[in-house]
Amino acid sequence: MSGQTRALTVEEREAFRLGRLVAAERAPYFMHALFAVAPVSAPGLGTFAVDGAWRLYMDPGLLVGPGRWDSPTVAAVLLHEVGHLLRDHAGRAEALPTPRHQLAWNLAGDAEINDDLLGAGVPLPEGVVTPAALGCDDGDLAETYYARLVPPDGAVPALPDDGSCGCGSGSGCPPVPGELPAGVGLGDGSAEPVSPAEADFVRRRVAHEVWAVEQAKGRGSVPGGLTRWAAAVLAPPTVPWDRLLRAAVRRAVADRAGRVDYTYSRPSRRRLPRIVKPALRAPSVVVSIVLDTSGSMSQADLDAAMSEVTGVLRSSGVARERVRLLSCDAAATTAQRVRSATSVRLSGGGGTDMRVGIAAAEQAVPAPHVVIVLTDGDTPWPDTPTRSRLVCAVISHRAPYGTPSWASTVHITPRAA
Repeated sequence: MSGQTRALTVEEREAFRLGRLVAAERAPYFMHALFAVAPVSAPGLGTFAVDGAWRLYMDPGLLVGPGRWDSPTVAAVLLHEVGHLLRDHAGRAEALPTPRHQLAWNLAGDAEINDDLLGAGVPLPEGVVTPAALGCDDGDLAETYYARLVPPDGAVPALPDDGSCGCGSGSGCPPVPGELPAGVGLGDGSAEPVSPAEADFVRRRVAHEVWAVEQAKGRGSVPGGLTRWAAAVLAPPTVPWDRLLRAAVRRAVADRAGRVDYTYSRPSRRRLPRIVKPALRAPSVVVSIVLDTSGSMSQADLDAAMSEVTGVLRSSGVARERVRLLSCDAAATTAQRVRSATSVRLSGGGGTDMRVGIAAAEQAVPAPHVVIVLTDGDTPWPDTPTRSRLVCAVISHRAPYGTPSWASTVHITPRAA
C-alpha cells in the first residue's frame, strides 16, 4: 500500500453512497452510524478499515474498476466496520491484559459483529470470521472469544495470519498505513474527525433505534447480541436499585399524603362566633401493587423488590389495609390484600399487558393514590398520565425502554442465578 490517503473521486463516492444505501436498507437502525463515518480513499489497502475518529478507509479498487465489489458486498463490509465503532472495540481493547495479541482481538471482534449481521440476514462475503470458526458459541462477547484464542499463560496464540492489516485503530488493531492524525482531516474540509462525545451520541441514537425496532416488531426481531449491546449503552449509571426504588416510592407517597384539603365532616377546633370553620384533612394514602406474574423474573428478585416496597410503605405510615395487590398476566386478577412479601408466587404464562393491571388498579374502590408496577418490562404502557402516581419497577437484564416519561422508573438488575 502506498500509505497516501485522499478524498473520494466522484465515481468512488457514488459507489460508496450506493453501498451505504443498501446497508441502511439491510439494517435501518444503523442509519445514524453509517452517515456519521467520513469516507476516505486509501489506494492499495485491499480492504476497508476505520480509525478512532470515525474515518472509514476504503481501497478505491474495491469501489470502481474491474476488481470492484458489488453493492451488497460493499454494504456488508460497511456494516461490519461500523460495528467496530459502535461496539467501541478500540476502547475495550485497552482493558485487555498485556501483552495484547492484536490478531486475536481482531478475530474476536470480527466474530462478535458477524454473527449478529448474519442473524439480521445480511449476506456476508465467504470466509468471514464467525464464532463457530473459532470454536465458540454465537451471541457472546469479543472478550470471551479472545480468551478462547489466547492461552491462559499469555503465550502467543497459534492463529492463521493472512497478512492483512486488520480493521484499523478504530477496531483496536494497529493503524492501517496512511491513517490520518487524530485531530485533522484531509485539508479540503472532508474526513473531519468525530469527537468522543459525538461518537457516544451516535451510539446512543443507534441503541435507541435498535430498541424501537425490538419493541415495534417483538422480541427476537433484532439479533440478541445487538439488543444486549443497546441495553448496555442505554443503561443508566450504576446506582443500587433498592435505594432508587425506596426514593421513588417515598416520593410518590409523600406527594399524595401532602395534598391536604378542607372538610366540614369535622369542624375546626378554632371557633369563631356564628361561623363553622372546616378542618384540614390529609388523605389516607391507598397504594396498589401490580405484579407481572408471566415474565422472566425469578422468585428471589420478586421477593427482594416486594420486601423493599412493603418496607417503605410501612415506614411511610401507609396502613397495611390500604395496600392492595393485583397480579397480571394476560388479564388482571381480582385485587388481593398484601399479607406478606413471601406470600406472592409467580404463576407463569404469557402475553402480558400491564395496562390491564394498571387500569384494574385505578378502577378499584377506593381508587389508589399510588400504583407500583413490578414487571420484566416486556409490556406496553399507558399513553396518557394515570390519575394515580405511577412507579415502574422493571426487573430485567435489559435497560427499561418505553416506560412513560411522566412515571417514576427504577431498573432492577436480576440477581445472578
